Amino acid sequence: MRFTMVRVLAFTGAVTLLASCAGDMASRLRSDPALQATVMDAISGSAPMADQMVSRLMSSDSTRALVLDRVMADGAAAQAVMGRIARDQTMIDGILNLAVQDTVMKSHLLGVLQGIKMAQ
Repeated sequence: MRFTMVRVLAFTGAVTLLASCAGDMASRLRSDPALQATVMDAISGSAPMADQMVSRLMSSDSTRALVLDRVMADGAAAQAVMGRIARDQTMIDGILNLAVQDTVMKSHLLGVLQGIKMAQ
């Protein structure tokens, strides 16, 4: 019986220690640049982990806006997005349908299309 009690106390102590370390990890991550770099390197070095992180970032309006702003501010990334859209007729239709809802953009698009027509 005494041996069982020692095992229970040891197990309880270990669980308590692990729980306190897990809670402390988030605050340590926020304040330790070296740990941040290590975690980000691990995520960016693993395609499955990077995919999970992107999914998490895209699931919230505020972090989605940050990701999109960063992508559009990077010339190569913005070109890659526009290239992907340009190769998909459904995406082009969606972009044009959104654009013509704004009267100024609709006028601009009509002018661009007129220029394309005249160039042919």
